[in-house]
Amino acid sequence: MSNSIRLPVRERAPMKRAFLFLLGAVAIVALLSLLPLPFERTTHVVSVVTLRAPPQAVYDYATTPANWPKWHPASLAVQGMTDHPLKVGEEVAEEFRLAGRHGILHWKVAEAKPPYEWRIEGEVNRRPSGEVRYKLTPDGTGTRFERDFMYRTPNLLFLILDPLFIGPRVRAESAQGAKQLQQVFEALAPAPAVSAPAAAEMPGTASAASSAQGR
Repeated sequence: MSNSIRLPVRERAPMKRAFLFLLGAVAIVALLSLLPLPFERTTHVVSVVTLRAPPQAVYDYATTPANWPKWHPASLAVQGMTDHPLKVGEEVAEEFRLAGRHGILHWKVAEAKPPYEWRIEGEVNRRPSGEVRYKLTPDGTGTRFERDFMYRTPNLLFLILDPLFIGPRVRAESAQGAKQLQQVFEALAPAPAVSAPAAAEMPGTASAASSAQGR
């Protein structure tokens, strides 16, 4: 009778359980991403900044799509009617990367009241995605510029991730955009005029006056 050597067989149960857990997690995420919200939820992200330019100059710059990538970090490129302040009914397509999400937004101007108010409505894959509203108020020789970005919560997964990851990044990027817009107008603002020194402060003025009196 021959002796046989039996090798120990590794337990596969832990690996199987891990696989089933991963599969279940993927299924739950997929389900949450498909389930629509039973209610409508819109988030507002408001950024306010004071700019060194009159309202008309700010309005013309901020509503011209070609300028968006110059000051807002989420805007990568814009196509369409990009070379002028957009009017009601005009549309553009914007490539964006917002809070880690990349895509194409189709914007249409819904309201334009130069130089004080402007609003656009956006769609992603032909579904309403968000709005952007500008409100400009004279502030001395400058302008108080308010940007209100409104985005919708499309599903339960987004509802869970928004307060943890999406919302904080959107607010940070909006604040960065407002700061960069302020820097644009700081660079465009004319340098303050330097007044000429008074005659009494000019070198040689006093001695010249004394000489004139002695004549």
